[in-house]
Amino acid sequence: MDSEGSWHVAQNAVRSLFVGAFIVGASVPFIYALHRLNQVTEWTVFEAVYNFNSVNGATEALRFTLIEALASALLTVLLGLPVAWSLSRYKWKRIRLIRAFLAVPFVTPSIVAAMGFLSLIRDGGILARCGIDLRLETGIVGDFAKLSGWNHPGHFAALILAHAWFNLSLMIRFVEPTLATLDPAWEEQLTMLPDGKSKWKRIRSLWAPVLGPAVMCAGALSFLFSFTSFALVKWLSPNNNTLESLMAEAGSSAGIVGYRIDSSELIYSVALVQFCILLMTLAVTSAFQKRYVNRLSLLSEYGVRDHNGAPSQPARLTVILALAFTSLPFISTVISSLQVRKINQGELQHEWSLQGWKNAWAGDVSNIGVNEAMANSIVYALATLIIALPLGWILASTIHRLSVHGWSKTARSLDLICMLPLATSALMVGLGVLLGGLRWYPEMFNWYLLPVYPHVLLTVPFVVRVMLPAYGTLDPMYAEQCRMLNISPLKTWYHGTLMFLRGPAAVAASLTLAFSLGEFGASWLLVRAGSWDTLSIVVDQLMGRPMFDPTVYPTAMAAATMLMALTFVLFVIAERFRESSDRSGF
Repeated sequence: MDSEGSWHVAQNAVRSLFVGAFIVGASVPFIYALHRLNQVTEWTVFEAVYNFNSVNGATEALRFTLIEALASALLTVLLGLPVAWSLSRYKWKRIRLIRAFLAVPFVTPSIVAAMGFLSLIRDGGILARCGIDLRLETGIVGDFAKLSGWNHPGHFAALILAHAWFNLSLMIRFVEPTLATLDPAWEEQLTMLPDGKSKWKRIRSLWAPVLGPAVMCAGALSFLFSFTSFALVKWLSPNNNTLESLMAEAGSSAGIVGYRIDSSELIYSVALVQFCILLMTLAVTSAFQKRYVNRLSLLSEYGVRDHNGAPSQPARLTVILALAFTSLPFISTVISSLQVRKINQGELQHEWSLQGWKNAWAGDVSNIGVNEAMANSIVYALATLIIALPLGWILASTIHRLSVHGWSKTARSLDLICMLPLATSALMVGLGVLLGGLRWYPEMFNWYLLPVYPHVLLTVPFVVRVMLPAYGTLDPMYAEQCRMLNISPLKTWYHGTLMFLRGPAAVAASLTLAFSLGEFGASWLLVRAGSWDTLSIVVDQLMGRPMFDPTVYPTAMAAATMLMALTFVLFVIAERFRESSDRSGF
């Protein structure tokens, strides 16, 4: 066998090994968690689903989850589509900087987003000063609640606003590349035809077919991330439960034989129903993303922008409002970290102080200081990167190779399997690791790197989503030329593949680090069983402390600001390597 044949055999062996390892690693925690719950409850899978309505709080949680996820996805589309349209249709100065800033919320840790909106809606916050009290629900919001009979509409409004803020970049990432590279002649020619005489006909004949897959893909992903939201629901809507937060409350007492059987029944039923809903959402997302990615970029982005000219006044106003909407939670968090409340002659006031930052660094009001928590988070993130990046890269390469060689159904199946950790949710991944560890090897909870396992499972899908579209843009001509020059297979891969995927790989690496740093759900379960707090867990612990100490709140906001700054630096690095044609959506 020649060297090239040996190289292909080795490649296939490595691919098979990595694919098998990921499938086993991703499925074992979920399968074992279900097996353990089956033993405790003595329910079959079908009985668990059938008894869903009888589980305490499950029906109400499902109703609220569906309503808030659908409302969040709709609001994301309504807010994001005008912004994406305005950004793509005109020639903007510093377009990459604007686009990057609007995408920052998506990589912002969910606990930081929760703190940002808490600081916005708190008593004395920016919105409260404008007469919109979403937290205590007084004034206009309270009057609306009384007239409508709606319990806590302010909390619901804050939650879906936070979700829309968090997912806004999805609309921009999916829609803008399509519009920014669309040949302007298409629209001009359409106006000369009967179907282009009115705005609605142009929408039906041109914009709906062109933008439909991108909008639906972004909307489906917004629904998915809102559906599995935990930190935002926990802090912004404490009087309501989603399926995820309901499982979180029962997670610490589930899976123990003879103890709190009701908790195990709840987890069993809710996890299966949530898995089915999320699996369908992922299948729809994958179908829309495939249609979206396959659309060709017809012209250079810069040529299209030059043709369209300077932005109009409505477009400028739209982008300015979007930038303000993006920046407000960040600014409010920083300001809150520098203010300590005090009572002066019976009135609540705030004075500027660095006490919150001093407490956060020293760990005076938390289990550990943010310096130690940050060190833990960075170690977990680096370990996650070392495993998740090559694993996700090889999975994306395998999916692309299967698709190119005509195994389209197998490629779609593997693509869906790679997204399964998102369907099982972070809490179920963490619960599976927790129950499996307690059953098989309790000593593993003395292992410092235990949280890396769920972090890897939850970041690999994002690596695949970034690298897979990049593989679709590779021109096989370069690899063929290398082979014609009798270059070794390793050098052929280096010159024909790696050199063209450096940018997407850097983006995937930075996103992996950012998502690992901010991961909350699985860590929230595991570190309470272990002894290693991450920065996101420290923020949550600080906010859970009694607030009679006036320095607790600014200390939590200071810790959130540090985590925000850390992820922001990683995102800036990612944006330096991101190509304008990137269509991963992340």
